[in-house]
Amino acid sequence: MEKNNQEHNNENITEIIKLIIIGSVSVGKTSLLLRYATGKFQSSLKSTSTASYISKMKQVNNKLYEIRLWDTAGQEKYRSLTKIFLKDAKIALLVYAIDDENSFKDLDMWLNIVKEINNENIILGIAANKADLYEKAKISDQQGKKYAKKIGASWSSTSSLLDDNGIDGLVDELLEKYLESNMIGGKENRENRGMTLVNKISEDSEKGGGCCSGKKDKKKNKNKNVKKSEVIENNDKYNEDEF
Repeated sequence: MEKNNQEHNNENITEIIKLIIIGSVSVGKTSLLLRYATGKFQSSLKSTSTASYISKMKQVNNKLYEIRLWDTAGQEKYRSLTKIFLKDAKIALLVYAIDDENSFKDLDMWLNIVKEINNENIILGIAANKADLYEKAKISDQQGKKYAKKIGASWSSTSSLLDDNGIDGLVDELLEKYLESNMIGGKENRENRGMTLVNKISEDSEKGGGCCSGKKDKKKNKNKNVKKSEVIENNDKYNEDEF
């Protein structure tokens, strides 16, 4: 994945919000993150990092927030690294693949790790990924929703292959829940629960459509708003399912 060198004036950013994506091997976390960040599906991925983040700017009620979405490895040998990056996370997005029953069962393990490292009121989300493989699904939407309700998490069906806005709507919902729970903006936020989330794009960029979970409203120029920072490097290669 190439770095995007677009810079933002830190003085204009109200807050940097850390969101960490965790889940078992082969659930498609990296592809899902890139779908959210760039609006595109990438079938072949190479990386020199075992952990990295992509930043995306969001404008809420005329305030600018930088969301740093941390991508982590699902392999057991990287478990301690995942725990390190969980520190100070405000939002945790747990991912499972609907065609992989074990990845769904592993959610309890990942949830316990989240609670062990970050015992504050972290906002939880669950992505039922690879919705395009619905014919091979071993976990129903009802099972996923029931589990999400039990742990107090937001849930959404997602696919990095399909442009169905599942991941966009989920991240927006998690951001809104975080801002509401922390009363960012004080009185303004308490009186205005219906927040408007807008992708921050450059003035000369082509404007895209709105975002609602479950609607096929394609995004334009998502990559205008993204920057990539690789933090731990090695010479290993991995495919899209490793992270």
